[in-house]
Amino acid sequence: MATGITVGVRFSDGSIAYLANADVTTGATGEEIQTANQGGDLAQTANVSIGQAYTGKVATHAFATVATQNASTARLLWANFRGPDGAVIVPINGGGIYQAVMTPLYRPVTMTTGVVVHAAWQAASDSATLIAAVSVCSPSKCDTFTATAVDGANTELTNKDGATIGQAMNGMTADKFYGVYPSTLGLNENLGGVSCLFVTASDGALKALIPASDGSGYNDYFVTSYPVRILQNDGLFVNSDS
Repeated sequence: MATGITVGVRFSDGSIAYLANADVTTGATGEEIQTANQGGDLAQTANVSIGQAYTGKVATHAFATVATQNASTARLLWANFRGPDGAVIVPINGGGIYQAVMTPLYRPVTMTTGVVVHAAWQAASDSATLIAAVSVCSPSKCDTFTATAVDGANTELTNKDGATIGQAMNGMTADKFYGVYPSTLGLNENLGGVSCLFVTASDGALKALIPASDGSGYNDYFVTSYPVRILQNDGLFVNSDS
């Protein structure tokens, strides 16, 4: 069964873009989601990166949804705009088949050649070894961090380049954390782990707790909003027991 990810984008002039990839491989890496025109009913060109298709427009709102054929288990791990250098610009809110809100982006994104949308998914299950994902934003930078959880053990999340949150965002003040762990019975069902995703200082002291959405769209994907000063030796962790 194929699993597809759909992304809707609204621009500052009121125009709308529809993006879809009908067969995205599962996992933390994700794939690009390009413009689509199934059935030929939409007045847009298919199979083009969003920056190329809408050069000069400014994206202000977006959503992402994931769906598997004949199933309801697909969960969105993360979605984001990326620049020509591959760096994350801003996350995109989303969820599974019941996601129904096009939310404002953390900051507007100007479309230029090389700007793309990427997204990743995973099937929900009752497991302590699923992929955890957290997208983090500060006024100067956003990034996305993932890790495959280890049952009952602290597992550190890293970005696509293998950097920790401290290495990637040293000296920045993060003020948005978007956390996902797609377990059907919760991140810490058996109560031997930690019931939130969390940021710690170098001495292990807690700096942030991030309640985890299950990626379905039933609950708020943007879950934590308060300032956290990130330092070089800080870490972002998951400790599941489900």
